[in-house]
Formats: sequence, C-alpha cells, structure tokens
Amino acid sequence: MKPFALAAVLCVLTVSSVLALRAVPFHAAIDTTFAIPPACGQTCAFTISGVGQATHMGRVSIDGPSLIDFATGVQTGTSTLNAADGSELEIEFHGSFNPTSPTDVTFSGSWTVISGTGRFADSDGGGTYHGAASLATNTGELHLDGSVSDPGRN
Repeated sequence: MKPFALAAVLCVLTVSSVLALRAVPFHAAIDTTFAIPPACGQTCAFTISGVGQATHMGRVSIDGPSLIDFATGVQTGTSTLNAADGSELEIEFHGSFNPTSPTDVTFSGSWTVISGTGRFADSDGGGTYHGAASLATNTGELHLDGSVSDPGRN
C-alpha cells in the first residue's frame, strides 16, 4: 500500500475510534410511581414508571421492573428511558435499598446502558443512581448521574 493511502486509512480509523469513545455527562431527575404486587415473599417485583428531565433527552418517561430481595436488601432491574423524539435508552441497575420508616425507603447503586435506539443506538455508558420512595403514596424520586456515549454522533 502506498504511504499516502496508509496514512489516510490510519487517520480515518483514529478519528472514528476517538469519536466512538466520546462520553458526555448524563443526569436525570424523575418523579416515579409504582404498583405494589398483591403478594410478596422474600422477593417482590415492582413495576416502576415516571416522568422527569434528563440531559440529552429533555422531557423523559421511564418504565421497567425492579426486583427487591428483602432478605439481602438488594435491588436489581431494568428500565427504559424514552425521549420526546422517540429515542430510547435501556439501562440495567444493581444496588441496595434501606427502609427509613415503616413506609419509606431510600435506594442507591449503579446503572449501565444495555441498549439504545434513535440518537442512542449503539450507546454505552453508566453511572450511579439514588432515590427514595413511599409505600404510603406509591410515589418516589429517582436520580441518575453518569455518562453516555455522545448522542450527537448518531
């Protein structure tokens, strides 16, 4: 291969890999509601939904299951964040919850992007989450902090 052609190929590959690795900060504040299942044993699966604001998404809705293990205090699940333009970001999370009263809990842990559509196709990223919920009102709040692949590249 001629030196000029080789240099051009290397330049394109370098620029592509730098752009693919670019991450931008991601923050979301979401007001949530959840349905309490009629019966729970050691574990309980809640369906959580909500609306709020997220960087790079604007007005966002969220929906997904959260599994609570009362014996270990572990919380796991997945959620799909939907942007107003139809783009989606699917995350999985793993953390813990802590009862603060007979009806209130706090929770925290880490989240990871597992897939995306639209502007978030091929995205990756992750971060931490924290929040609180009330079993008396079936409402809560969720905060996500971290980074995602630059949504402007898609």
